[in-house]
Amino acid sequence: MTDERYHLAARLMHWIMAVGFVFMWACGFAMTKLVEDDSPLEEFLFDLHISVGVTLLALLVLRIAIRLLHRPPPMPATIRGPERTGAHLGHAALYALPVLVIAAGWAETNFGGHAVQWFGVEMPRIFPETGEDLQDLSEDLHMWLAYGMLVVAAGHVAAAFKHRWIDGHDVIRRMTFSGK
Repeated sequence: MTDERYHLAARLMHWIMAVGFVFMWACGFAMTKLVEDDSPLEEFLFDLHISVGVTLLALLVLRIAIRLLHRPPPMPATIRGPERTGAHLGHAALYALPVLVIAAGWAETNFGGHAVQWFGVEMPRIFPETGEDLQDLSEDLHMWLAYGMLVVAAGHVAAAFKHRWIDGHDVIRRMTFSGK
């Protein structure tokens, strides 16, 4: 076990973003599968989903800055070979996939002729209005990238628990706030 921890700012950002993405997956599922099409609730959930997505993009930029300023603690030396490579690839994916998911969602919105709004504030249009074909493609891409990110995040959580309870090196502790 290592006594080193991630910087406090990195730990805060990790958990804030984790909660944010759990919300996004639940909201995305609810608004596309559980709520009546074109209902006021669906519109509210779409607006909220988009606003939280923009917030998460800003937090991701901040998280990357924190990572560049504060080097993460080293992995335990007992994590070797393919497991070490998998950990590095998984962490890289958890930085890259949110960017791709959010970009696809932004594209879907713009391609459909709408501006991305952050709690009522119009954001720049990055993609041109193109009509249904690219809107539908970006919608599918947004959904499948989000599901892919969910799978990677679930693998991340499973690996942390495996390291803690099977391997005996408590990597979870490096990202928590308690002293134990």
